[in-house]
Amino acid sequence: MRQPPATRWSKPSGTWLMQGKWGGVDRVRKARNQKVVLTCASDDAIKRIETRIKTKSKDLQVSKPEPSLPLVIIRDVLKVNSDEQIIESLKRQNGHTTEGLDWGKVEARVRYRRRARNPLECHPVLEVSPALYTRLIKAGFVYVGLQRRPVWDQSPLVQCSRCLGFGHSKKYCRELNDKCAHCGGDHTGPLCPGRKAAQPPKCINCTRAGCEDVALSAFSQNAASAPNGTL
Repeated sequence: MRQPPATRWSKPSGTWLMQGKWGGVDRVRKARNQKVVLTCASDDAIKRIETRIKTKSKDLQVSKPEPSLPLVIIRDVLKVNSDEQIIESLKRQNGHTTEGLDWGKVEARVRYRRRARNPLECHPVLEVSPALYTRLIKAGFVYVGLQRRPVWDQSPLVQCSRCLGFGHSKKYCRELNDKCAHCGGDHTGPLCPGRKAAQPPKCINCTRAGCEDVALSAFSQNAASAPNGTL
C-alpha cells in the first residue's frame, strides 16, 4: 500500500497553523522536539503548504522525512554480543548470504534490541540496506558468534484499530463496529466478557486465516498477517 507523502515543520508557534485553508492535508500529528508532521494527499499539496509556511513565518523550518531502510530481527542472540560484534559476525561469518556484497556500499547497524524469554538473550533489530535485506530474508538464518539464529522481516505494518486487520487504518476501514482484540467480538477489549472471566484469547486475524492455533491476542507479533506472523 502506497504511503501518502508527508512533510514536517519545526517550532509551531501560532494557531494560524491549524486554521485557514490547508487544502490537501490528510492528517496532522505532533512529534518529538517541537515538530509537527503533516500527511498530505499529493506532492503538489506538499509544495503548496511548504511555500505557505515559509512565507508565513521565517522562524519555521520545513523538511521531508528521510526514507528509512528495511528492518530485520535476529532471534535469541546472546546478550554478551555487542552491537559491533553482531555486525562484524554478519560480515565475517555469513558468506552463504553476503558473498559478493560490497560492504563499502552496504549499511547495517543495530537499531535496538527486544527482550527475549531467556534473560541471557535478546532479539536485535537491524537496519540494513535493501540488497542485504533481500539476502538475509531469503537465507532465513545467520551466524552470530557460535550461534545459528533465525532472521525475520521486522518492517512496520499498519494495523486498523477498528477491525484489527492489517494494511489499512481506521479511517479506511469498512467495518461498522470495533472488534475486540481478546475474543474478536463486537466490543472493545475493556468491555470483553471473556477477558473479565479470564478466558483464553481468540485472535480474530488467526480465525479469519483458518489457523489451528488462535489462542493469542490480535495485537500479538505472532498473529496471522502480523510482522513475523504465520501469513
